[in-house]
Amino acid sequence: MHPRVFAVLAASNGAAYLPATLAAIEAQSVAPDRLIAVDGGSKDDTRAVLEASRAASVVAAARLPYGQLVNRGAGALPSAEPGDWLWVLAHDAAPHPRALQALLGHVESHPSVAIVGPKVMRADLPDRFAELGQTMTPFGRSMLLHEGELDQGQHDDDSDVLGVAETGMLVRRDVFEALGGFDPALRSIDAGLDLGVRARLAGHRVAVEPRARVRRAGGPEHFDARTVSDAQRVAVARRAQLHRRLAYANPLALIAHWLLLLPLAVVRTVAHLLAKRPAAVLAEWRATLATLVALPATARARRRIARTKATGWSSMRGLRASWRTVRSRRRSLGDPEQMQRVADERVGFVEGAGLWVTALAVVVGVVLSPQLIAASAATGGALLPLSGSLAEVWANALAGPRDALGEVVGPADPFTILLALLGSLTPWQPSTAIVLVLFLAPAIASVTAFFAVRAMTDSRWAPAVAAAVWALSPILLVAIVDGRLGAVLAHVALPLAVAGLLRAHRSWRAAGAAAIPLAVAVAGAPVLLPAMLLLALIAMGTGWRAPLRPLAALLPAAALLAPIVVTRWIDGRPLAALADPGVPKPSTPPTPVEAALLGPDGTLASLEGAVAATAPELDAQWIALALLAPLALAALAGIVLRPTRAWPWLALLLAGYATAVAASRLSVTSLDGEPVAVWAGTGASVMLAALIALAVVAVDLDDRRGAVPGGIVALAAIAAAVPVIATSFLLPATVIAAPERRMPAFVDAAAEDDPRIGTMVLRPLAEGLIGVDVERGHGLTLDAVSTEELVREEPGPAEAELAQAAVDMASGGDADVAALLDEHGVRFVLLEQEREGAAAVHDRAQRSLDARGDLQAIGQTEAGLLYQRLEAAGGPPVERPVWAGWLLAGQLAALAGAVVAALPSLRRGARVRTRRLETTGEWQ
Repeated sequence: MHPRVFAVLAASNGAAYLPATLAAIEAQSVAPDRLIAVDGGSKDDTRAVLEASRAASVVAAARLPYGQLVNRGAGALPSAEPGDWLWVLAHDAAPHPRALQALLGHVESHPSVAIVGPKVMRADLPDRFAELGQTMTPFGRSMLLHEGELDQGQHDDDSDVLGVAETGMLVRRDVFEALGGFDPALRSIDAGLDLGVRARLAGHRVAVEPRARVRRAGGPEHFDARTVSDAQRVAVARRAQLHRRLAYANPLALIAHWLLLLPLAVVRTVAHLLAKRPAAVLAEWRATLATLVALPATARARRRIARTKATGWSSMRGLRASWRTVRSRRRSLGDPEQMQRVADERVGFVEGAGLWVTALAVVVGVVLSPQLIAASAATGGALLPLSGSLAEVWANALAGPRDALGEVVGPADPFTILLALLGSLTPWQPSTAIVLVLFLAPAIASVTAFFAVRAMTDSRWAPAVAAAVWALSPILLVAIVDGRLGAVLAHVALPLAVAGLLRAHRSWRAAGAAAIPLAVAVAGAPVLLPAMLLLALIAMGTGWRAPLRPLAALLPAAALLAPIVVTRWIDGRPLAALADPGVPKPSTPPTPVEAALLGPDGTLASLEGAVAATAPELDAQWIALALLAPLALAALAGIVLRPTRAWPWLALLLAGYATAVAASRLSVTSLDGEPVAVWAGTGASVMLAALIALAVVAVDLDDRRGAVPGGIVALAAIAAAVPVIATSFLLPATVIAAPERRMPAFVDAAAEDDPRIGTMVLRPLAEGLIGVDVERGHGLTLDAVSTEELVREEPGPAEAELAQAAVDMASGGDADVAALLDEHGVRFVLLEQEREGAAAVHDRAQRSLDARGDLQAIGQTEAGLLYQRLEAAGGPPVERPVWAGWLLAGQLAALAGAVVAALPSLRRGARVRTRRLETTGEWQ
């Protein structure tokens, strides 16, 4: 004989669903002894439908959540008898005709079970689970078990769970009353889970019965709402999680949890924004603030638990979801849009030999600069160490004085911001990040090229060949040997920049992914700006349906470069905005033929040396042509065979050639009075990227026939890299490990007390020619080098006065320069070692300085002869514009925006609105 079963049906504006639900209850093979219906203030025909049904009584209530309506219905039942059970249902939950029979059979065979729940199936997909029990993550977030899975009987042996669905459950009446029913603070989500947790703590078992099935038209949040927005769903779920966290916590942890509510909301707000869930931000704060002030509800929930608690939380440890289960669940759910896409069958990084190419590139990077092994900083060529502390590096990224005398005031170079970001990777020693970049540049370049080409083709070998050609390019290797850090960063970023920009029209995420490498490339080599603007126009044309996305991809680069471009334009020198960042490094401009052979500066010079040593009768240009021919022929095939796909890359190829030729004829900076042309190598990098892309266009036509030519291209790339690597061994290294200090120890010690202390540096250059500089603190650093100062055509008044004072001091004059030196905080005078042909100038300057009564000779140092002024003022403070911080914040915000746009969207909190189904369907 079955025990008494009271069915409690809660309804709220559910007239459309009640006929099917009531019919399903009446069709039960084991009927409940009495049906109690509760109407929650419905405005439709719910009340009439319930009164016309076979319900023993209809309880009228205000518009309340599901759990409170069930509590009202249970309170209206006749007096309890031992062994009574409650079967609670919502108006949109239609049970299978044998559902109650299966539930009762389970509790009869398992007397320790106090709550048993059915399989809850989706009404739109009856063969898929809505849930089969509930559990909690380690952080207390609820999780529906087996949500969305196809029911093939694979879970028919499941039994014990932490909680079950709040609708369709069978609960022992005395347990329900002892627990206090559903928690009124849990309006919908987690109501069933919380009841199950409290039953477990009271020493009872909670289980599921797979043979019992209930079909529901929506989740618990749809009980009294036809549609639920993402913000509403997130708010309800987060509010339930926070309420349960405070209700379940021990007394000591309770205070900590309550105090951490606001800090956690801030952290989660950032996480929501990064995951592109903006609607979840407001919901997060609504839930947090509601929990913060709902102390009475928390206190009542804790009293209910304490009143019945008979066992500890350790008894439920095995029923909670592990982190592995959580990660597996997230992967199985994922992004619905991603789940609908065809599987990506493109070659993987390891499978496609990308890892082997990267390993080779790592070896090349180490072999190319063995002198930097164990070095914490590097100097030489176009390179200097960074400032000693991360704070100094970021200070130099602010707008303000760009020279030691404070005459040149303006925004920081975009390259300086890149240096600050790189230095932040190794905050204990910012210069170490630069050394790592030099070592790993070929490897990183191979990775960027591999994935850029992988996105363009389904070929299984082309990405690896492209990675080898790009990583072993003499252009990159020469830039590393010369210490041209900006060109190195540009070369590394270019594949993702150019390939991403042409795909930017596809989505905002693609635009964000293109914006980051594009900003890096243009900041490292501003001369690439015209070519990138042309490519952006092409991208807007090819993606004319969404032209704003390629334009948006330019925004971070524009944010970095715009202050410099505007400043140069106002100064009447717009082309000076294209100057190479860093220390000027002279190079021999290539001829148009050499530029066409991708041989700017030292590339052909290295090749000429190798040819002269092995085959002096050959012309190096013919060897260069032979090495380039396989790639050039493949690119030509792409143009001829697929012109409609090749024309953007052909335009980029011509733009790269124009950049290389024009850059070598653009001299906007100087070194020791000699003009220095912009390096043509970055233009050659653009040409190489276009040639690779054109070759890939040809490969896409017939992947199998291109395998042998692809191997020849890879071998040619390796052969082209050999002369540069060999030359780096045979000639003295340009970039070396930086000494422990750049200035004499005496100056370094004084700079510890006054970082702005000035040192006048005299450099004998030639007969009758001496260079004069003022350096602050520990000496000039790479982040303090500014193109704003380097592109000046005439010295400023203060610089001219100091130059004249230096001439007077070095030539035996007796002019009083104390006031001028005090004005600029100059305490030391350093006479560097003479250069070839400047011995007479050096000796004359030494005699003059020794004879001055206002200078005290410190003596010979590694940097030269050092003198100290007997009486000197301290260094002048740095005065920055009031808008300097706002400008840097805006530039960083533009970069951060691109990063956020490039991140994949997560399903939870996505901007969607779920709708309750119109019917629960009929059981067959």
